[in-house]
Amino acid sequence: MLEYKILSHFVDQMENEGVSCNLIRRSINQEFTNDINDKHRTKKFTLSEMEKAADKCLSHEWLKRTVLGTKYGSLRISRKGVGVVRSKQAAASRSCLKKVSDYIERHKGIFILISFVIALVYIYLKIKGMRN
Repeated sequence: MLEYKILSHFVDQMENEGVSCNLIRRSINQEFTNDINDKHRTKKFTLSEMEKAADKCLSHEWLKRTVLGTKYGSLRISRKGVGVVRSKQAAASRSCLKKVSDYIERHKGIFILISFVIALVYIYLKIKGMRN
């Protein structure tokens, strides 16, 4: 998710400089694209892909414009955007048991259905076993 990489880059710069999110300003340009590509060597992103991802971030209000004029000039991360990065970091650092617990919680309907089918099969086998 390129949007997360852009937001993460803002937060990394914020933490490196030791300032709040209101003071970090970046423009989505070729230099920014090169920074992201150097940091994440998985895929080379183009400037147009960066601009599309920045549009998504702007529409979700994760990034905000600080000056009028250029569409991708002088952007800053919002508190909502910082929250997105923090929640992704927290999700990545969860223990294996917590991940299993969350999976079961998300899919509890399937587990209830499977348990019900097993119970029906057990009852059927008990009744059939009593008749023989």
